[in-house]
Amino acid sequence: MGGDRKRWEDRYAAAGTRSDGPSDFLAAHAALLHGRVLDVAAGAGRNALFLARRGLRVDAFDIALAGLCIAQSAARADGLDVRLVQADLESLPLPRGCYDAAINIRYLQRSLFEPLQEAVKVGGVILFETFLIDQRTLGHCHNPAFLLQRGELRAAFSGCEILVYEEGLVRDAAPPAYLARMIARRL
Repeated sequence: MGGDRKRWEDRYAAAGTRSDGPSDFLAAHAALLHGRVLDVAAGAGRNALFLARRGLRVDAFDIALAGLCIAQSAARADGLDVRLVQADLESLPLPRGCYDAAINIRYLQRSLFEPLQEAVKVGGVILFETFLIDQRTLGHCHNPAFLLQRGELRAAFSGCEILVYEEGLVRDAAPPAYLARMIARRL
């Protein structure tokens, strides 16, 4: 946890008190989410805050306290109820069957594929967006441990009903990125 945590703490400390807007993919499909939502690797809370503003109850987990402090400041300023949890997702077991939805945006920890599915109730929705192996050609992130192979996300969630699935270069992302995006319903 040490090196990874320090890197993220430094990044959020340098960012100051701002939190960017939500993922475009999440914003486009937010109507599919309801109730209690789990946001893993929530960072400074951009997606958690967006969902809380829509009236959802959000549990936001992240390794970096500095990022969660940014989220907490924004939540307090807007009167939002967001539960923030500092945790290393590599060692913390996720609650099972507690959530109506879970989101995983631009974070890849393959060992979370099954726990994410188990964290949502039957009929619950999982929204997932992260980088594909092709992203290496654009310069950001060269480590294949943090990049999905083509088809890998669909295969990992094959026990779910896939509602939306897309892979490839997303030109309208800022900056453009090679992404895998999925919305799946737990059966």
